[in-house]
Amino acid sequence: MYLSNLKIENFRAFGSEAAGTSLDLTLSQGLNLLVGENDAGKTAVVDAIRHLLWTTSQDFHRLTEDDFHVEGDERARDMKITAVFEGLSLLQRAAFLEYLTIADGAEPSLSISLLARRQDRAGGQKGRASVFFRAGADAKGPPVEGALREFLRCTYLKPLRDAEGELSAGRSSRLSQILKSHPDFSEQAKSDWSAEAPTISPTTLVGIMKQAEHLIRSNSVVQAVHTNINSQFLEDLSLGTEILTAAISVARSADLQQILEKLELALDPKAGVGLPTRRGLGLNNVLFMATELLLLGASDGMPLLLIEEPEAHLHPQMQLRLMEMLEARAAPPALPPPSLEGDPQSEAHAEPSATLPPSPLPSERVQVIVTTHSPTLASKADVETLTLITQHQAFSLAATCTQLDASDYSFLRRFLDATKANLFFSKAVVVVEGDGENIILPALAKALGRSFSKYGVSVVSVGHRGLFRYSRIFQRNDERKVPIRVACVADRDVPPAEAKAYVPPPPPPKEGKEATRKFADEFSLEELQGFSDKLRERDGEPVQTFVSPSWTLEHDMALDPAFRPLVHRAIRLARRAKNSGVPLSNQAVAQVRTKADGDLAAWTTEDLSHAQIAAKIYEPLFDKKASKAETAQYLADELERANLSPTELVARLPAYLVSAIEYVTAPVDIEEAI
Repeated sequence: MYLSNLKIENFRAFGSEAAGTSLDLTLSQGLNLLVGENDAGKTAVVDAIRHLLWTTSQDFHRLTEDDFHVEGDERARDMKITAVFEGLSLLQRAAFLEYLTIADGAEPSLSISLLARRQDRAGGQKGRASVFFRAGADAKGPPVEGALREFLRCTYLKPLRDAEGELSAGRSSRLSQILKSHPDFSEQAKSDWSAEAPTISPTTLVGIMKQAEHLIRSNSVVQAVHTNINSQFLEDLSLGTEILTAAISVARSADLQQILEKLELALDPKAGVGLPTRRGLGLNNVLFMATELLLLGASDGMPLLLIEEPEAHLHPQMQLRLMEMLEARAAPPALPPPSLEGDPQSEAHAEPSATLPPSPLPSERVQVIVTTHSPTLASKADVETLTLITQHQAFSLAATCTQLDASDYSFLRRFLDATKANLFFSKAVVVVEGDGENIILPALAKALGRSFSKYGVSVVSVGHRGLFRYSRIFQRNDERKVPIRVACVADRDVPPAEAKAYVPPPPPPKEGKEATRKFADEFSLEELQGFSDKLRERDGEPVQTFVSPSWTLEHDMALDPAFRPLVHRAIRLARRAKNSGVPLSNQAVAQVRTKADGDLAAWTTEDLSHAQIAAKIYEPLFDKKASKAETAQYLADELERANLSPTELVARLPAYLVSAIEYVTAPVDIEEAI
């Protein structure tokens, strides 16, 4: 049994179904990772589930006026949260038969709704809400109560939780709740100690505690103090024949709950340390999550775990280990190995005296719903398990929902790392081919007064031309539009005729094949346009591709006389740095810049065209005598040194770069996006 669908109306950021602003979220049976920027609605999803199902930790929370959605100047009066559960076992169907929804041709499901109405209070004070829980597809079934209510409680781990405090001893401690709910402790509430045989060691916790109480009362010091109080003081203070007497006993009765409240759980000290020590917040968080998972896998309750920001206090490697554990617990249980009983061949090879214990079956599958801001966790999880929450809308990245095909998912599973997974937490995305664009585009945007950090733009460098494998994450199979603009910046990669001096000619064509043309002057304008159009053929809301008009970003920037000195200096500095193998001194930088300016002056005297000069400038990058990444780094420095105004930049930069930057930094039309 698992939570398959969640509908939220008029709860916090989510509005009404009639206005098209409610939430309809489909969840998988295993791991569900909710990702997105701050204030997108991730916590509201988790809190809606908590209000509807309640939690095993018995947290006290109630709906208030602030929880009702506000549209303009009006606050909603009614709220509805509905959860649909599927995959019920036969025992669960039988136990909750009166609550089930049974439709023709479909498996029985369980639909639970929270219905709330805001109660106004006089004097402008914040009001409370009247809340009802009902079953049924239209919330017209019986009230949710009794065994069903207790079964539906989910496990919730809040953000920035006090793991050490949760696992410490104390009244109603979380550890005592977990242990008491664990089935292995059910027999521990019985006492197997008898006063008739006080020396026989008990085996249950309550029995052990009763024996301890007996031993404490039988202690010679305790008995002596008890006798002195009665004989030396209380007898003298008694009146008449009514003699006062007292007895020393353990303060609290030996029931299981009070025993468990005395227990605490902590990590052992590091190797070589003989005394208890306090461990770090992160490791205590790991211990706490492991303890909660222990109960989830062993109890008969709802196997649903809600975790907010599990990355809290964890370094990246520990985050990866945590994700592996969550994926393992959320995966379908493996089938037991086939029995070999009765197989003559296996019996012939069996050791007569060997008795092999049966292989233990894995624990029950746990449904996990996680909210996170961690690119590390997002990159570790399969893309299909992610749900992008942005601008109070949910977009599942399951294979049925996006335009990614099977090979794209396989590719992303291998190559989506933490540096690329930041695209899930941005307001806009720029997908580029390499490190050069990854460095220079943010510098250009900042110089244009459109800083990517200010506008929440993530730059994703894919290291090749497969930009679409990342951009199609945001393209849907339905009519919904993801309100996150995605700009793909691509090189046309057709070398100009002026580069024939160093670009090698294509190999001779094979027999029966046409010659492979290589340079721009060998193509018609229609064919050149066709190359750009092919790079844009996967465009569609919200993805747009911006293509260099000639060869590459660096070459096309060098075509402009104003940018030419900056690009040439940067390439020459990168070449010098690569040759020297050590950082360049200020004196060396000044020398290289002066030499580069001298080159340009000489080429201008030779009356070379803009295209010829740009080709000469780009040659070291083509021959890999200079690094594109280092060139971009030096170019960013040159750009800052030049201090060009945004107006000058717009006039001089290749238009496709300006358009790409404006596309991802322009405000998104929310109404249009919805």
